[in-house]
Amino acid sequence: MMHFCTYCDQGYAARLLCLHDSLVAQGEPFRLQVLCFDAATEAVVVAAGAASLVAIPLAEFLAADPAYAAVRSQRSRIESYFTATPALVRQCLTWEPTAEFMTYLDADLFFFRPPSAVFAEQGGASIGIVPHRFPAHLRAMEKYGIYNVAWVSFRRDAAGLGAVAWWRERCLEWCHDHLDQGRFADQGYLNEFPRRFAGVKELDHPGINAAPWNTEDVRLASAGGQPQVNGRPLLFYHFQGIREITPGWFDPGLRSYHLPLRPELRDTIYLPYLKKLAKEERRLREHHGIEPVLGYHRLPTGRSLYDGWLRFKFRWLLPSYRRLRGQLLHVEPAP
Repeated sequence: MMHFCTYCDQGYAARLLCLHDSLVAQGEPFRLQVLCFDAATEAVVVAAGAASLVAIPLAEFLAADPAYAAVRSQRSRIESYFTATPALVRQCLTWEPTAEFMTYLDADLFFFRPPSAVFAEQGGASIGIVPHRFPAHLRAMEKYGIYNVAWVSFRRDAAGLGAVAWWRERCLEWCHDHLDQGRFADQGYLNEFPRRFAGVKELDHPGINAAPWNTEDVRLASAGGQPQVNGRPLLFYHFQGIREITPGWFDPGLRSYHLPLRPELRDTIYLPYLKKLAKEERRLREHHGIEPVLGYHRLPTGRSLYDGWLRFKFRWLLPSYRRLRGQLLHVEPAP
């Protein structure tokens, strides 16, 4: 049995269900524990009725970790989520005393191959972390962290437990959504893992945490209906940055990394995922009243001419322009 944990609110609930479905499709036994940051997400997880998907109510988590509960009110919403990452891993190890490993996953991952293949790359190591693998022209982004908090796996041994405890303490002390002397959110602390702890393995397989920031110079292909990266299996992809701009029209989030939407990337990776995501969004709307979050960011509500211009720009002008430029993808959810 493989043990995973993640967290999300209702804005990411559809992505969570896609992640869970991708794990189920691999046919390996697992349990995914989900810290639910709102009641709507908890209801979605419970309604799924899957033994492999377990809801952790926020109140239960706050009661289990009073130190996290104490600092939560001192952080913004996204910062409180970042702060929770190592605390969640630590608590899930407590709640799952037979788990040899506890692995944190971002909710916007999607598995194309069995996760056991990722554990095989980690081998006997106590801690598995994934490098961003930025190309040269994006190397400056390493200031946000050499490693990505997408898959972080800890063995129940002295090194693994020590790393979880150290990471949690650092995040309780400082975990903010800006740079500060090499620190950034929960992610910058991962830079210290190889220096501080024994048994740390960098999972540098190109098919592990393939993402918009590291697929510019790779060869994407399909073999037997399965995607490959540089001739090796794509194990899981990180769909970071996807935004639904208007109903059914998605920005894949590639422009920030100067990644062109090549046909093989569009047809092999993004369109299949977006069809699943749109299907889950429709189901959440129909059964739980959860509407997808639309647009690029929160729009100003003021009455000034400038605020009105920003609303027009981001609601209508940019989406229309990017649709004409072929920068958005359109999908209709399958019935």
